[in-house]
Amino acid sequence: MADKTIKPTPIQRNSLDVATELTQLHLEQFSVADEKEIADLYARYYTLAATLKNKSYVELLDFLPEEIRSKITRR
Repeated sequence: MADKTIKPTPIQRNSLDVATELTQLHLEQFSVADEKEIADLYARYYTLAATLKNKSYVELLDFLPEEIRSKITRR
């Protein structure tokens, strides 16, 4: 019998998933006044995720602090 290897499919995350998880993390760390604030947070995180999704690796480096960026670009 031939030795077959199965490559796992990487988990694909969309902007909705990312916004939901970022909102949940935010709520775990900070207090929130009401549902309107939660909706606003979600909208902001969704916009951020959707915007960053369309950026290249080089463009994403601009979001990092200089200290981290310099360590990555030295390689």
